[in-house]
Amino acid sequence: MSFERISYLAQIVASVAVVASLIFVALQIKQNTAALQRNEHNSTMAQWTVIRMAIAKHRDIAELMTAGLHGESPLDAADQLRLEQMLQENAWAAFHIWDRTQRGIFPKGTFEATGGALLGTLLRTPGGESWWRKAKHIGFPPGFVLDVDAILAKA
Repeated sequence: MSFERISYLAQIVASVAVVASLIFVALQIKQNTAALQRNEHNSTMAQWTVIRMAIAKHRDIAELMTAGLHGESPLDAADQLRLEQMLQENAWAAFHIWDRTQRGIFPKGTFEATGGALLGTLLRTPGGESWWRKAKHIGFPPGFVLDVDAILAKA
């Protein structure tokens, strides 16, 4: 076998090795992306768990949310502040799902089916609606506000 043929054979083997290594890198990137998305899901779940567990473990918070959202009894200034902070936490947890959906980390429609739907149930109450009218203009990105308002309009 001549040097020329050996050179051609070496080029073919090198080309196959390069293609194989590119396929391997692509698979590694896909696996890494899936792991990052799983971490984002876990982080989002942890944010919601804090809110849900506060309500589940502390009856006074559940009663505060019920009374404040449905207007069953007037709230004093401290309880009104507590209610507003709980609504703010719910809205920010929903925002993180919205943001991750906008960036393509979560599949399209995730916000509407999860965080947006949950937030919508709170904001359709008299107390939630009153809070959202004031709060949506303070600190929330316009795109998020539009999407929440669209969810509320569908009801």
